[in-house]
Amino acid sequence: MSFSGGSSAAPSQNSAASAADRREAANLDTLFAGAADGGAAGRTTPAPQVAVASAADIAPPPARPPQREIAEPRGRAYLFRGVAGLIYSRGMDSLADRIRHAGVAASVQTYLLWRAAVDQAIQDYRRDPAPIVLIGHSMGGDSALAFAQRLNSENIPVSLLVTYDPTRIADDVPANVERYINIFQSSNFMGGGNVVQASRFHGHYASFNLKDHNEIIHSNIEKAEQIQEQLVRKIAELSATPAAVQGEALPLHLEVPTDAAVELWDSGLPVQAHAGDTLKSMAASYHVPVWSLAEINALLSEGQRVIIPRHLVPMPIPSTVTSYAPNGH
Repeated sequence: MSFSGGSSAAPSQNSAASAADRREAANLDTLFAGAADGGAAGRTTPAPQVAVASAADIAPPPARPPQREIAEPRGRAYLFRGVAGLIYSRGMDSLADRIRHAGVAASVQTYLLWRAAVDQAIQDYRRDPAPIVLIGHSMGGDSALAFAQRLNSENIPVSLLVTYDPTRIADDVPANVERYINIFQSSNFMGGGNVVQASRFHGHYASFNLKDHNEIIHSNIEKAEQIQEQLVRKIAELSATPAAVQGEALPLHLEVPTDAAVELWDSGLPVQAHAGDTLKSMAASYHVPVWSLAEINALLSEGQRVIIPRHLVPMPIPSTVTSYAPNGH
């Protein structure tokens, strides 16, 4: 399997993977097209373009250190298309291009080839440990989860795992995943997977159900540019964003309202309510929409623990040598 980095020209697609994709698309095109059209016909107001958020809609994330003080992007991203992916999962290709442009190597495979991809990923990680990113659409999301499970058996961490509308039979999120984001629609019969955490999972978890967004269907959910932009920013900052040092992480399960932007928080942060606090005042203080707090929390009372959606923040590079720096080298 080959990678394309931001600083070099993209190599030609692996011939075996391309042949498999072409055979898969030819065999499944008619069947999948009929299913997709049937799903779209049941929508009340389908839209030709995917526009689920804009920069003006989404609250700015917490202040980040100046770019020069943050570690350079590094890592490897493995993306997986779903069934008939060369037709219906092309958002994986555009997302991979964005990731490469941000300076992180990225490859795109059909969901059928995840086993070969994970074998190569294990070799690459043993040779050069770097953050691993897994992203998949539809059955590709199932493959990304299976990929993570295999890495778990090898004691290799996954820095970020993202699934776009995986199926209802997808694996749980394994314990080696540090950050997990699921973007799905419970109303989709071709996807609809509300993936849960495995019993030993203790990372950051955020699930976003877009069932009320009629402009989204299974075959375009991975193409939303504003969602891709948010993911690319997270990926570019992974090497500077340690997941284990930013406090307790509570899972988020959100149903995004029809008129609300899709903001990809990483997890929930518990805080204590004080006298006079309301959901509205706390939403203003923490720069989150009121609806998100209302979905997660009941009416406030003094001393109550309130869960706030939060973004993980990259850490600046230390400007001086710390006590952990080796001596004499």
